[in-house]
This record gives sequence, C-alpha cells and structure tokens, in this order.
Amino acid sequence: MQTVENLRNMNLSALCVNAGLHVDKADATQFKAEGFRVRVSGFKWFDHHNGVGGGGAIDLIRHIYKLSFSEACCYLTNESAVLSKPMSSAPKTIKKRATTPPRPCPNHLDAVTDYLTVKRGLNADLVRWCVSNNLIYADHKQNCVFRYGLTGAELRGTGSIQWRSLYGNIEQGFILPAKQAAGVALVESAIDALSFRQLHKDMITISIAGNSNRKIMQQALMIAITKNIDLIAAFDSDKGGDIANNTLQEIANNYKKKVIQNRPITKDWNDQLKNLNF
Repeated sequence: MQTVENLRNMNLSALCVNAGLHVDKADATQFKAEGFRVRVSGFKWFDHHNGVGGGGAIDLIRHIYKLSFSEACCYLTNESAVLSKPMSSAPKTIKKRATTPPRPCPNHLDAVTDYLTVKRGLNADLVRWCVSNNLIYADHKQNCVFRYGLTGAELRGTGSIQWRSLYGNIEQGFILPAKQAAGVALVESAIDALSFRQLHKDMITISIAGNSNRKIMQQALMIAITKNIDLIAAFDSDKGGDIANNTLQEIANNYKKKVIQNRPITKDWNDQLKNLNF
C-alpha cells in the first residue's frame, strides 16, 4: 500500500502529462493546457496561469482536479505514474491520458445510476432522462461518464475510490436544457450541473469541466444573448470558482452582458443538494 510520503514523491512531470498537460517545447520544465501553465522544479511546482504553487504530487493533483486531500491520495494510488526521482522533463515512456471518451458498457449502468442517485442524492427521473438522451453512460470499468458534445467526456469513479478526470476534446459543455428558461447557469462539473438543475428547474445548466474553458463560456453567453435570458455564474465557492467567475465576467463585459452571481452556500452545488436532502 502506498504511503502518503510515497504519493507526495511521485514524479511531477509524469503526472502533468498523465493529467493532459503538454510539455512546452521551449522549456521542458513547463507543462501547459487550457487554464494551466505549470512549472516543475524537483518536487516543487507553480502554476503561473493561476498564481498557485505547492510541493509534491498530492498538492499538484488537488490543484488540477480540485480534489480533497483524501480524493487526491485515492487518485494517485490508481495512477500509472511511477515513483521516481524528480526529472527536468517528462519521461519518454509513460501512460498518457486517453484522448477519446471510453465506449459505453450497458452492463454497468445500474452501478452508475446507483452512484448518482444514492451517493450523490440526485433525482432518479433526471438521471434516467440523461441516460435516455445519451448524456450519461457507464464504461467497462464501471465509471460514470458524462458527455461533453461528441468529442469530450468527464469521468467519475463510482467505487470506494472516488476520482474525476477529463477525456478527449472539451469543446462543448455538458448541457441540461429547460423549458421556458429564465436563465443559463454555468458550473464547473457535470455533478454540479445535475445538482443545480435539480434545485433550479427553470435554468439551462452548463458544466464547463473546470474553471477556465472560455469556449464553453462564450457558447453559454451566446445562448443568453440570443434567448434574452439571464447569464448566471454558479461556480464553486472556492478559489477555482473565483477564477471561473472572473473569466466569465471578462468575456461578458465584451458584450455588455450582466453576469448574475448565484454561487453555493457550501463548497459546491452537490454538497448543497445533499444538505437539503438529508
């Protein structure tokens, strides 16, 4: 069993690549993706895009995926990156993150729906609607898969080890429509989209899969302008949510569209939903 110290000492360069960041051709110590520019120095790292730094693999994975300490430890226990001495650049042979979403496996759908309705407290009818409309499915590892258009997906582990990851190209949001919508709300994950939509039935709800996807923010803004409805920032109540909120404000200002704040009282919308349910 991996110790916490072993997890902290995982190779940071390998983890950056496994998480979907790409090594900078001009500087092998820097790894980039939309919303991130991480410089690695030994066991230290600093994200210049977000102005955040730390030490060790646990801190890095918590930052990239917005995980708790225990969730990050569970994630790293399942990762393929090996323990090694710090390197100045990514290793030549590593297991990279999949570039396309996994295939559906209907045999595991019951486990996925149980995870969403029992563990996450989501409405069974809403979950069934998403499944029937091909927005949610199960893969061969019993993970819950949320579709982001045709080319992207967000995965959640449904077992005792909880984790989250993105696959493919996230060019469209995870979108939950609403009849006679009063607004379009942006959140940071598919779970939060489902939770927010359950609490606000008159809102088109869109997950941007993180805190910095400007393309999806732009798409949501165009929906709000076209339908002449409110644009709502419903991001998490933490630093990542602040980053997303500031980015949305910047984009909306270019079109002179007001952004209405409706962020959760708790850390995220699923926590708020479960607090109300229980």
